[in-house]
Amino acid sequence: MTLRSRAGTLAIAGGAFYVCAAPCVLAWDKDGHEAIGMTAMSALELNATAEVKHLMGGRDAVDIAAWAHKVNKKHPWTIGLHFQAQSGLKCKGGAELSCPDNKCLVKALKYFYGRLIHKDLVSISWPEGMKLTDADCVKYLINLIGDLHQPMHLGLAADDMGRNLTVMFRGKKSSLYEFWNRELTQLTIQGSPGFWWGGWTHVKRSHVEYHRDGENWKRDGVVSFDKWAEESAKYLCDNVYTNPISGRKLEEGLVNGVFRIDENLYELWQREMLSKMLVAGARVAIVLNAVLHNRDAGQALHSGSAIQDLEDEPDSMTPQVAHLGRQGDSAHAVHSGQVGPVAAAMNFGIFMTVGLIFLQVMRMWQGRDAVTKANRAKHQDGGKGT
Repeated sequence: MTLRSRAGTLAIAGGAFYVCAAPCVLAWDKDGHEAIGMTAMSALELNATAEVKHLMGGRDAVDIAAWAHKVNKKHPWTIGLHFQAQSGLKCKGGAELSCPDNKCLVKALKYFYGRLIHKDLVSISWPEGMKLTDADCVKYLINLIGDLHQPMHLGLAADDMGRNLTVMFRGKKSSLYEFWNRELTQLTIQGSPGFWWGGWTHVKRSHVEYHRDGENWKRDGVVSFDKWAEESAKYLCDNVYTNPISGRKLEEGLVNGVFRIDENLYELWQREMLSKMLVAGARVAIVLNAVLHNRDAGQALHSGSAIQDLEDEPDSMTPQVAHLGRQGDSAHAVHSGQVGPVAAAMNFGIFMTVGLIFLQVMRMWQGRDAVTKANRAKHQDGGKGT
């Protein structure tokens, strides 16, 4: 089930839920990325929606929610593009936005955006022979902007983005990273499926932030990526590594190496998670709309994919090469079509088989008709024998 059939009121656990205004792949799970994609599609301009669907072969931002997961699996070096590791907590700004070879989250966002508007903003070396298409760059932008709003993706290198911190909620242990990455989403779906599959993922739920961020993008451009990263880093320091309810550092609340999350903290983090997904989706739309506005006239975006043979990704399948016929027929080579005498023999065999079946059916029908006439005549004669 996807988020496409959502319709409903914004209610959770029997009470009203109001999205706060606070400002996988490996970030969020597939359901989380679908929610971000649905919000993005609700905010895209009409021409941008059509362009995205064209690039994706009829699919959209929701359908490619798990795309980066598959790329990471096939090309593990790309995992680094989803993270912006910090050497220390950044509660007062100054997040570290650089990295070796530019293979980190903020640099990757600028790289893919630059590729789409034909500006060399950042350089990232890709394997020889792998020339990313425009569709690949759009998919990466959609996925990475979602990652940027999962605070653990700007976590501390010292604890491996929270993977080395153990938390417990309702008797289940997980890492702090996994709790934010998956558990919050799945607990929300399990506890309030009507809400999750309802109509909450629409840009109107964060329209104030959407219009504000849109104006800021027009003024700041790709510098907005830096500012959004700063937001996530500050939130992480003030509200994750620090318990926002008690005001104590998370490490101060460890008992036998485990931090226990109570219901109040869970509900607060849940609200923040949903808010961040809405903001992320709105910002995806802002960036994609800007891509089209900033391209030179006549520069069409190119579909297809340079990342081949990803599971269940139709535009990344290795092309089949036809051995016979025109080059334009190569797409049909997978069907192993037969030509010449072989095809004629096959057609003749099919014709004879169908003909024999038809004659047999007619004989059976005629025989049944003869019996019916005999019975009718016998009835008219009063049942006497002849």
